[in-house]
Amino acid sequence: MTRVRLSGKPRALAALVAIAVSAALLAVASPTQAAPRAAGADAAKPSAGSSATGGATAGRLAPLSAGATGPSAGSYGTLASTSVTGTVGSITVTCTLTPSTPFVYYGGPYGGGEEGLATVRCTYPVYAAQVEVALFRYGTQVTYNTYTNYSTTTTTADTEYPRSSGEYKTGADAFITWSYGGPTTFIPLTFSNSIYL
Repeated sequence: MTRVRLSGKPRALAALVAIAVSAALLAVASPTQAAPRAAGADAAKPSAGSSATGGATAGRLAPLSAGATGPSAGSYGTLASTSVTGTVGSITVTCTLTPSTPFVYYGGPYGGGEEGLATVRCTYPVYAAQVEVALFRYGTQVTYNTYTNYSTTTTTADTEYPRSSGEYKTGADAFITWSYGGPTTFIPLTFSNSIYL
């Protein structure tokens, strides 16, 4: 069997055609594929890895998305979670957002402090999952961070705050884009239980 291997101009032309097709597909994709967040919802969205001082715009923290509030956890040791259901092709998929109880960490960017995590877990891979997480100290938001994964079943975002004793809880919301070209579903703000650290 003889194999033909393109080289030179035909190979370059094939690469240009592939790039043009990719660009055309991205151009016709709805904005929810490019970024699950609506463009005007949070113009000053911080990059992944930012925390107490990152994500601040003109001295203000980027707030979690406006909208309905989901459940809050009750006593210590319980975790609240909020689930949504959508479809990927013909498969019914459930995604659950769970914020963790804040905890003290040692080391890292502040030499130690409080940290909050939030995770979305889906029963089947979705096109995109974006998690927004914040720490609340005595009910006031003090940090913010966001993280997006593509073609995933699990996405986790974390946020940190310099060590300062007080009552903390983790708040989180999420955006799930079920499939390429499909709708995006919002998981409302959900809180962990409060803990004194």
